[in-house]
Amino acid sequence: MNPVHGGLEEAELRALGVGRDQVIDFSSNINPLGPSPRVRRAAAEADLSAYPDRHSLVLREALAGRLGVETENILVGNGSTELIRLLARAWLRPGEKCLIFQPTFGEYETAASQAGAETVSIPAGEQQGFQWPITAAVRAIKEVRPRLVFLCNPNNPTGVFLSRGPVDRIRRAVADSGLLMLDDAYAPLADHRWDTTPVLKDGGVALLRSMTKDHALAGVRLGYMLAEPDLIAVMRELQPSWSVNAVAQAAGLAALGDEAHLDEARMVVSESKRYLSGELEALGIAANSSAANFILAKVGSAAKMRTALLRRGIAVRDCTSFGLPEHIRIAIRRREECEILVEALGEEWAGGR
Repeated sequence: MNPVHGGLEEAELRALGVGRDQVIDFSSNINPLGPSPRVRRAAAEADLSAYPDRHSLVLREALAGRLGVETENILVGNGSTELIRLLARAWLRPGEKCLIFQPTFGEYETAASQAGAETVSIPAGEQQGFQWPITAAVRAIKEVRPRLVFLCNPNNPTGVFLSRGPVDRIRRAVADSGLLMLDDAYAPLADHRWDTTPVLKDGGVALLRSMTKDHALAGVRLGYMLAEPDLIAVMRELQPSWSVNAVAQAAGLAALGDEAHLDEARMVVSESKRYLSGELEALGIAANSSAANFILAKVGSAAKMRTALLRRGIAVRDCTSFGLPEHIRIAIRRREECEILVEALGEEWAGGR
């Protein structure tokens, strides 16, 4: 079973009679500015006639220099989804236990299931603001002794962001039996972000990062994982040849050299999120406090609201697949786009109450 993802599907748009170019996409949590001009130029200049480097060596070297790790600690992949599945195949065996902090990204459970593992959940309740009970979670980890633990931080779709203290408590609890995979995909655009790279030296952790999100490279797919060299080597053996294409590698290199573009995006996200949070409150729509570049909002029937907004040329994420059928997830975009969303959402909310 493949998990449900956000993003626009051509079949759905055709069924509603809506063109892709007519839609403002709030369903994908990517940089609201899109790829930087530098990245676009690099992608356009990539040599399409030559095979890409199978090991993404130049990009790995650039990442290693920036992060202060060795190239052997890095595996570049065709987006974070490929890396999640490679990790599960490399690390899990049939019958072993995998623990997942939920509600969260559906690829973790899918990857564990494909590896034949048994999944156990640490749930976070709506009444607690979707905050996980860390002490109870640590106790459960010690009892279950999972081989692999998945933690998305900031979490998708709730926006909950754990500081280093709770993450360290979880990592230490996992260390006796297995590995913590910490998914950093949304950290670059998060409030009060902190550098997880030093955690790698403490052992027992793999760090997952998605350049798709912070550099808006969803169309070419690009991510990387940091872990111990032995684990990276096993994952590399499982990875298909030429998994990361030449355009993605060129775009990734250019993105690493354009921090100013990311800084500008952070300012846009901060301003637009303040505006959108205030407007949702004014409309009487309950929204979860989010540290990430998206907001989880409770609107009654998520499926009905998504369809109604899509007919107006606005896409949001129906969170039913996360086990939250009353919630939509709204990515943070430019202020003027958020104003269009607020007007449409306000009319649909008033009409449906």
